[in-house]
Amino acid sequence: MKYTITIKDMKKSEILFLYETSYNIPNGDPFTGEQRYDEETKKILVSDVRIKRFIRTYLEDIEGEHIYVSDKTGADEKTSKEVLKWIAKNWNSNQKTDIAEIMKELIDVRLFGGISTLKNDETKKIKVNKKECTNGHVQFTGPVQFAALNPSLNRVNLRMHQNTSHFTSKDDKAQGAIATTTLVPYSVVQIHGWINPTVAKNTDLKEDDLKTMFKALWYGTGGEGSSFSRSKVGQDSLLLLVIDYKQDFDKLYGIDRTIKLKLNEGLKDEQIRSMDDYDFDFSKLQELAKNDKIEKIRFYTEIDKIKESLNGEKFEEMSL
Repeated sequence: MKYTITIKDMKKSEILFLYETSYNIPNGDPFTGEQRYDEETKKILVSDVRIKRFIRTYLEDIEGEHIYVSDKTGADEKTSKEVLKWIAKNWNSNQKTDIAEIMKELIDVRLFGGISTLKNDETKKIKVNKKECTNGHVQFTGPVQFAALNPSLNRVNLRMHQNTSHFTSKDDKAQGAIATTTLVPYSVVQIHGWINPTVAKNTDLKEDDLKTMFKALWYGTGGEGSSFSRSKVGQDSLLLLVIDYKQDFDKLYGIDRTIKLKLNEGLKDEQIRSMDDYDFDFSKLQELAKNDKIEKIRFYTEIDKIKESLNGEKFEEMSL
């Protein structure tokens, strides 16, 4: 059954998003450049910041949306204050003077929240159609959140890879520099997220925003837009699940533990290199769907064998 979301349907939901990576760096540590890794579990980790950047980049590059956390404003300085001043003057098509209302015009604020630390005197200096702006100190909590660190479903042995650069590292060197990179041979990453309809009222989040975000999550992670870099080549989206609760106060434990990998006979986690080496085990997810707190489980995938496995009364195929 195909399912299209409408404004009145917003529910408290949890998100599970699965994608595969092959010989790349899904999420490097900003200080070392090496892949985030849990030494105890041998699973790679992907941060919420990385996932939100995939989404924001797609929204900006492909959908043409204006976003708050952007490098493409014309602000002279990249501080949040200067960016917000520039947005109020240049991306404020409805000529609003309330800073909170101006921020809510930006889709990433409606999704993930945002902060303005403008002081009263700074706010008044911003003029929109010759009128002073107001309400400069704003803090929106995002109705859409992702887990701070998201582990892969499989254990991984990281691979050291050395390469050379054409350019030298110092003026007195005659040969190009040699660099060492840690690569992930293969992983299935599961991203866990939440949608809170109560908080959504504060940012004016719309169902159309969620639909656009799902599309950005799917295609942005897969390499559409300027996120398509050398370290991210080899990523493909596999499955998007949106688990809708019946009531806003409903909650179930362990939704992020309902999907497992069933490896081909004789293989270990660290040896898999493609979907040919395993199947998904959805038995716990199928059991979860029977719980009275679950209204429906929406899903999107482009892989037939996954689609065939997600059957049952509460499973509904969604479109992007």
